[in-house]
Amino acid sequence: MKILIMKFRNIGDVLLTSPMAETLATLPEPPEVTFLVKKGTEAMLTGHPHIKQVLTVPERQKHESPWTFLKRQLAFIQQLRAERFDISINTTEGDRGLIFGWLSGAKRRIGYLKPNDKGWRKHLVTEPHLMRQGRRHTVLRNLDLLTNIVKPQTINVSIHYTPLDEMRVLDLLKQAGWNQEPYVHIHPVSRWFFKCWRDDYMAQTIDTIQSELNLKVVLTCAPDTKEREKLNHIISLCKTKPLDLGGKLSLKETAALSSQAKFFLGVDSAPMHMAAAVDTPVIALFGPSGAFDWGPWPNGWDQFEVNPYPQRNGMQQVGKHTVIQQDWKCAPCGKAGCEDSKRSRCLDELTPFQKHADISILQLAKIYSC
Repeated sequence: MKILIMKFRNIGDVLLTSPMAETLATLPEPPEVTFLVKKGTEAMLTGHPHIKQVLTVPERQKHESPWTFLKRQLAFIQQLRAERFDISINTTEGDRGLIFGWLSGAKRRIGYLKPNDKGWRKHLVTEPHLMRQGRRHTVLRNLDLLTNIVKPQTINVSIHYTPLDEMRVLDLLKQAGWNQEPYVHIHPVSRWFFKCWRDDYMAQTIDTIQSELNLKVVLTCAPDTKEREKLNHIISLCKTKPLDLGGKLSLKETAALSSQAKFFLGVDSAPMHMAAAVDTPVIALFGPSGAFDWGPWPNGWDQFEVNPYPQRNGMQQVGKHTVIQQDWKCAPCGKAGCEDSKRSRCLDELTPFQKHADISILQLAKIYSC
């Protein structure tokens, strides 16, 4: 059996589909699994022992004519059809996955439809699903699509890197001044700045970890100009000197860095999910997004019908991981900051010393450092 799974979202979303491959591998006759994703996200799945191949959707190149691009798209569709997939699975409610699933020629086409879907979309799937109502983690929503094929058992998110990735991380750490002391991985930024904590609070937390907990802090960010500027501002506010690897690591190298950290501290972002995937304890600060959807996944979870983060907000601890979020009525709002203002009061007013279930962020860091 050959199965095509599609996820046309961002890095973290793609990583959270990895349990689908591991679950399918538990079948008496494991299928050949192919993933189809956006270019730039494939590193989240490559190297997985239960994934045959990871394909990316063709994108129009700069200065490429529409005709040349169309020919490349048609060639890619022929490549998909030549695989002769038995089943296609679209993991979102978007059109593109439904269309590619139909174009693949798979006879069984599984996918999410919207409650009021009518017309052509309904004809692209043979086994339609509706999203379950209520709080259900993204990992579980992905796995819901497999229930007619296999029932999930132990659920793990995983990312796979190589010894070369580990060696490069060690080299960069040494170049930055690392003396092989224990370290904390902090990724303080997100592509969406309304998910970020205040720079001064982050700097204060970095200083406390380094001066009072005697741990080195290693900072990372994406190779993006705005993220780099934000990281520079945080570093300028620090009284101590953290190690700066911002913009220097690949995605797999970022996972390798997290794997050796005492713990990870950051906001709702792809590196947060990557740290959890390599079983490093995570302290995650959440603002407008819900932990019930996006909390760091606790590997080894075996309760398919139970959300590991059942609360709407507040502090939630699951296994090695802790999510901290204001217990305000408006949190999470699911917006791009308060009233889509790109600023989130729930994060701006979250201080390092504020108590959540009788413990603050800094006290939690002290516990995790032991």
